[in-house]
Amino acid sequence: MIYLLLITAVIALALLYKFSPTPKTFIIICTLLIFVFGASAFIRLQQIQQEQITRAQLEELLAQQKIFSEWYAAYQKDIDQLDRNWQSYHNIIDSLNSIAAQNFNAEATNARLKDLEQEAIDEQVKIYTLTVPPGLSSEIRALVEAVIKKTQLYSEAQTRTIDLSEDASIPPVDLYTLRVRLNDVMIRESPEGLFTAQEISAIRSALGD
Repeated sequence: MIYLLLITAVIALALLYKFSPTPKTFIIICTLLIFVFGASAFIRLQQIQQEQITRAQLEELLAQQKIFSEWYAAYQKDIDQLDRNWQSYHNIIDSLNSIAAQNFNAEATNARLKDLEQEAIDEQVKIYTLTVPPGLSSEIRALVEAVIKKTQLYSEAQTRTIDLSEDASIPPVDLYTLRVRLNDVMIRESPEGLFTAQEISAIRSALGD
């Protein structure tokens, strides 16, 4: 194919030279042709390079999307467990606020809080092993680190609240005293909440989700 194009070009130049009024005209036409074809070739080369860059960027973006999606799916399971622990804690508090004194069992309440405390500790250990997955850009890495830090602080506060509540429920203790103690612990120690929506939104925006 290349040889055919070369032969065609040589024939075209020969015909152009033959039918040009003067050698000077031939040279001007050839110069113009070289300029036009050169400019076209340069533009096409730039387009090809841009396409290659765009393709590489897309592949890199897709790779980072996969990395973050897999990490976030595992992370979400930890968040779900934190939510379950916190819901269990509030269920215990609510049950104490609604139970009659004659039905109150201090040992049973303390046992429930002790079991929940161990679950909270186990989950906190998992939370503190969270790391940023390799392969993310520095921008996304910083955002993921912020999410992890917030989650660790939240988990720590949650565990501390449950732990202090368990200590406060150690028998002997009557229902009224326990209500006062646990409500005081809950008010003083409960974490305000886990707010990572801003970071997650920024990550998804950076990844084009």
